[in-house]
Amino acid sequence: MDLLKSIDESKLSLNLFLENRFDLAEKKLAKFVDCSIYHSLGNGLLLMIRALMSFERADIDKAIEAIDSGLSLIQQFRGKQYRTIELIFRMKGYNNNFCDYTEEQLHAELCYAEMIMIRAILCLLSDETLTGKIGGLLRIRSCFSIYSGLYRFLKESEDSRNNSLLWQEFEAGVCFGFGLFNLLLASIPAKLEIFLQLAGLNGDKEKGISELIKCSKFDGTLRSPFASFSILFYQLVVIALIGVERIDLGLCERIFTKLNGKYSKGAIILFLRARYCLLNGGHIDESVQLYWRSIRSQSEYKQFHHICHWELAVTNIFLLHWARAAWHANKLYEESRWSKSIYAYLLAVCIEADKTGDMSKNQSTRKSYKNSWQVNPNGKICEKRALRRLQMNNNNKDSEETQKLFLPQFELIYLCSGFGLLNNYCCPWIVRLLLEFIDKEWEVFNKGATKFNNCVKAEQLLWLFLRAICLGKMGEFHESFGIFQKIIRSESPALRYGQYGYLFPCAHLELALILDEINPSELKKVVLLDKALAYKGYGLETRTRLRIHSAMNKLEEGRKYRKN
Repeated sequence: MDLLKSIDESKLSLNLFLENRFDLAEKKLAKFVDCSIYHSLGNGLLLMIRALMSFERADIDKAIEAIDSGLSLIQQFRGKQYRTIELIFRMKGYNNNFCDYTEEQLHAELCYAEMIMIRAILCLLSDETLTGKIGGLLRIRSCFSIYSGLYRFLKESEDSRNNSLLWQEFEAGVCFGFGLFNLLLASIPAKLEIFLQLAGLNGDKEKGISELIKCSKFDGTLRSPFASFSILFYQLVVIALIGVERIDLGLCERIFTKLNGKYSKGAIILFLRARYCLLNGGHIDESVQLYWRSIRSQSEYKQFHHICHWELAVTNIFLLHWARAAWHANKLYEESRWSKSIYAYLLAVCIEADKTGDMSKNQSTRKSYKNSWQVNPNGKICEKRALRRLQMNNNNKDSEETQKLFLPQFELIYLCSGFGLLNNYCCPWIVRLLLEFIDKEWEVFNKGATKFNNCVKAEQLLWLFLRAICLGKMGEFHESFGIFQKIIRSESPALRYGQYGYLFPCAHLELALILDEINPSELKKVVLLDKALAYKGYGLETRTRLRIHSAMNKLEEGRKYRKN
């Protein structure tokens, strides 16, 4: 098939995917997977998305088979070829003389790198074995080697570049791949970063974003919309979840404006717009409507529904609408297979918090609530914690003198990075409402605990911690700073190794983030982050370390900026 025609047809299919016409997109791409490099690439991408959404073994195997077939096809169109082992150890990337390549060979090289990237992502996320992880990292190394070579070739060819459609597609593809790789590598957790550095891989976040922006400006190219979606996803989801940086809402607004209503009914764009509305000024009603529009826009990918139901559950918890939050939690518990214990725990604590009793009267919810006490963990620390708390509450629920769990819904939201939805000081009225509720609940809890002579030191620390988080979200940094210091000074062996042990490393981290807002002194931040890293063996350690790693990267970027 003619290369330009192959690109145009693949572009049409991927646009269909972004407009929720998933089956038609897959069928159109599947027609020519045996003769077109771009059809093969697009088919592999869509099958990977389906596999990662369902996590069914059959879907994963089908995607791997399609990707391997695609790699074999693309290999036939490439120029001078290196073995994988040669690519892995070429620390400076390719040294191919790309000037001698035909346009078809250049595009084949680009598609080959993208296909390896898809295979590596699928391998890293679906294969938990050490062999699988190493295989994924080696593929990433060989892929980045190709991208680095193509990027250098592009820079060296700037004077002699042409403006043909094929060249624009090639340039956009190199910018997209090189930019996305830099962004991903800059966000890798510290544990994996060591392996990547040994393989000669380093990520530059600013470089990654700038290259993705450059790709998005190649209007009408195959990869331009995917570059736009990558930027939006990174800003509105990744940064919000990690909660270390400010979200660049201005950049997001420019991207939405540039899309100019394209894919306006697509589930993905509706979800991203919902997040943007909440983070940009706290337009919560509009955000909720957009989440519901995303759910109703398609019925094939139920996993998109589940993401929206989670967001709606968290949003309703922030609004103290317990019955609505429980309804969404029940929906997740009944339909989603991603994290049964967390959904069961969320459902249970929302029903307990609902003073109206409406949800406990609902037959479907009652059944889920009853079953939630028998949920089995799948090994993840957050799920084990949820299960433990569920069982503890269930075993004691008939006792009149049982001390209730203190604000378990907000504890869970923090542990699952839900407070990232309140970044950029977007919803002060919501945070003020939360703060009043948290203080009132502590007053009630403290009275009940004193009545039965129970120790409330740990719960008091949780109250102070949540209070400090809310004050920080309102911009009350000095008061929040003092509370986090008080938590750190309260540390004792009994508390450190208890169920709230995660509060101490998290308090050090949050204190460093507040210092970033009120004090330019870098030394204090480094000391606090180093102390946070020194803690081991607490719940959600990996997630907290990812945030610490991101905060350290932010400090390093600040050093480079001042140096330049």
